[in-house]
Amino acid sequence: MKKTIIAITSIAVIIFILWFVARITHTFETFNIATNSNEPTYHPRDVIFASRFKKPDYGSFVCFKEPNGGIWVFRCIAKEGDIIEIRDTKVYLNGKELDEPYAYNDYSITKTQLNSIQGYIDQYKYPIRSFSDSVSIITLSEKKLKEYNLDLKPYMAVKGVANKNMFGNFQIHNWNEDNLGPVTVPKDSYFLLGDNRHEAMDSRYLGFISKDDIVSTVIN
Repeated sequence: MKKTIIAITSIAVIIFILWFVARITHTFETFNIATNSNEPTYHPRDVIFASRFKKPDYGSFVCFKEPNGGIWVFRCIAKEGDIIEIRDTKVYLNGKELDEPYAYNDYSITKTQLNSIQGYIDQYKYPIRSFSDSVSIITLSEKKLKEYNLDLKPYMAVKGVANKNMFGNFQIHNWNEDNLGPVTVPKDSYFLLGDNRHEAMDSRYLGFISKDDIVSTVIN
């Protein structure tokens, strides 16, 4: 019995050491999603797995050190040398519009239109806020708009009016979260966006993410 206990304890210690080494070297690590910045892809309390051995690529989720020392996760949209532009919430990479059916954006919706999808709203808890007596703002993906046969107008920042919370170099061009660029991604840097476009403090606010600040890439 004593030998069995010693063996089990030894195995447990070895597993802990391996896990600890993997964690501090970012060889393999897990993160708990804490915000809604990447909905609908990831929700708060979701668990993701990441590794430094997987390199950031277009569409992959990247774990990086944010200014206060925490680890944030956003989707890789562009790499060094790429030209990135956002026009009326649509993202363009090197002049070509990206197909992003997963991305959440805000749309104006009437009471009648809301009533027509009330069952889906109750089921999926889409964020809704009041705009006027007859119009609300709903957060949906383009994929869901098509699925629900809704023709909604995007609710977005006015082009040419700067968002004062944006990255400094973006502000001076009077860019905002929905209209930005075109701008070239610098050397050894990435442009990252959260899937929930109006709830993500991503490269629009932080600026380009240096490869030195990237610790791992999500593998699930």
